[in-house]
Amino acid sequence: MAPKQYTLHAPPGSFRAFKALIAAEYGDVNVTVPEEFDAAAVAKLSPFGRAPVLETEKGAITSSNAICRYLAAIRPETGLLGDSVFEAAEIDSWVDFASNELDLPASVWVYPVVGYMQFSQAAYEKAKADLAASLAALDSHLLTRTFLVTDQVTLADIAVASSLVYPFKLVADKNFLKPFTNVVRWFTTCVKQEEFIAVIGAVTMCKTELKAPGQAADKKAAGGKKADKKTDKKKGKKEDKPAAPAPVKKVEHPYKIMDREAPSTMVMDTWKKTYSNAATYDESMSKFWETYDMEGFSLWHMVYNYN
Repeated sequence: MAPKQYTLHAPPGSFRAFKALIAAEYGDVNVTVPEEFDAAAVAKLSPFGRAPVLETEKGAITSSNAICRYLAAIRPETGLLGDSVFEAAEIDSWVDFASNELDLPASVWVYPVVGYMQFSQAAYEKAKADLAASLAALDSHLLTRTFLVTDQVTLADIAVASSLVYPFKLVADKNFLKPFTNVVRWFTTCVKQEEFIAVIGAVTMCKTELKAPGQAADKKAAGGKKADKKTDKKKGKKEDKPAAPAPVKKVEHPYKIMDREAPSTMVMDTWKKTYSNAATYDESMSKFWETYDMEGFSLWHMVYNYN
């Protein structure tokens, strides 16, 4: 029996299509995207006239969330929808989080940069603040987790990461992301998976925020000219600035001396990435025993009375 084929109608580079195509990659589902986006075809297939639309042998499916859920459900063994009703509900909540809490502020920030809408200083500032608030909640959730719901990539991770691809590539620079280290760690783990790369390519994180046309002019106008340096009217001399406080010397951690005298061959950050990217637990532990340094680290088995 020939495998079923599906057609996804979406504009080129649509972040709303990313999650559907990545889900299809995990399930090895055959989804094609026409080279030329046909708005007339979308208008016929969708009662709302909006893309993306998935064309199936039974009819069309509209709404990006419905499409990615449908494609993930075709291969339930992938675990993209979890292994229980509760996990499925958790995953749904994160898919909705991406649509309700991330897509709007991310789009308001990114769209003026790529020419989709006019820049507004007030909208720009609110979008950054709203996105930061959502990332703070996401960062807190990821503090003790590799992925959002289970111990593997699920549709939750796919949907949320897809919403963040363009902001993290174009406008969210290191200064903006500095408070959200857990989000950055999780995001880079996701986008390095081969299923993500097959759809979105290699993701280079933003180093310097791209500005929208007119943004710099608005910022300059809002700030006005730089204030003239204050001068002493009588003496005509510039006022002396207070001396900067002496830098506080950072105290070195006592254990750091061990790294200098007998540096370990095992790097914990490297091991964490290896564990996150391993396909199975057995594979990750095989890598662990290959890199484990018995001289530099010790292993403890802890038994807790409460959990």
